[in-house]
Amino acid sequence: MRHFLVHIVFGLLIAVPALGQRVDTYASKDSVTVGERFQLSVVVGHDGTRRALFPHQLLPDSIKALNAPFSLGDFDIIGVLQEGGRPYSNGGRIDSVVYEVATFALDSAQVAGIPVGLATELDTLLGVSSPFLLPVLSLVPEDATEIKDIAPLAEFPRSIWPWIVGVLMVLAALLGLWWWRKKQQDGAPLPQEEVRETPPYDEAVTRLTQLSGYDLSDPESVKPFYVELTDILRTYVGRRTHIPALESTTRELLERLRHSAHGELVPGDVLTHIDEVLSHADLVKFADLKPILEQSRKMVVETRDAIEGTESVFRARDEQRRAEERARLEAQQYAPKEALVEEEEHS
Repeated sequence: MRHFLVHIVFGLLIAVPALGQRVDTYASKDSVTVGERFQLSVVVGHDGTRRALFPHQLLPDSIKALNAPFSLGDFDIIGVLQEGGRPYSNGGRIDSVVYEVATFALDSAQVAGIPVGLATELDTLLGVSSPFLLPVLSLVPEDATEIKDIAPLAEFPRSIWPWIVGVLMVLAALLGLWWWRKKQQDGAPLPQEEVRETPPYDEAVTRLTQLSGYDLSDPESVKPFYVELTDILRTYVGRRTHIPALESTTRELLERLRHSAHGELVPGDVLTHIDEVLSHADLVKFADLKPILEQSRKMVVETRDAIEGTESVFRARDEQRRAEERARLEAQQYAPKEALVEEEEHS
């Protein structure tokens, strides 16, 4: 039975002192075949002051509601067979979960790390296990014949379109160079295009619309998808709140949004959306979680809700500031007239 020990714990949400813990991973078989169902056990030992959260419990509530299978690396988690726990010496505790699992990988199935959380009412620590590897046996019979040689490439007539396009590009470059030199000789300055910065909201909506059409059929495209999704959200939040969102960890960003300006930057319900999107994306990027297509699409919706909620708050505050400024200017405009009237009445 192959198993690996966890010795790395990092605070992904709230910075608290590190807790001593040990996580073991067990497979019910030394090797499996493609599509074969087997059991994968995750056991965590800790000091008993926190509640253990296993991968299926770390998913956002909107994803849990789907009650659908999810993936960890090459392992497809079909369902939970058993959960339990018991105390051990010195006030510690051992918690465990048994998953029903299948894999469709070839030669070997692996996961970069299995996430296990340790939570209190105030914060959550997230640990990631060491890489786990399980051999996958071939279904090809031993007496199978040799693989045939690759057929030769078919001959196709060469296309002249690349040459035509190349000639047109050269002509366009020569025409642009001629026009630039003519303007220089005439002494007229070259027209400079006015650079206008796209508003944060417009930029975020445009990028989200493009991301909605992202092809997630290839498993290799999942992580780039979540990298772009979090960059859109962090860039918008950073530009709108003037907080270094791109340079901050998820925990640091949430803390700054909660405490900046006494919590008046972003309301609590919007913070929940931001927390859910960034925490789920961190599991995908750093813990090798492989969500189903519907989960990824829901994360786009969650991101849009976070941006819309933040934008509505800032627009209301901007309008309030403009109204206060108009009232101040009107007061300054009518103040001299009122002073003259009072002076005439006294005289």
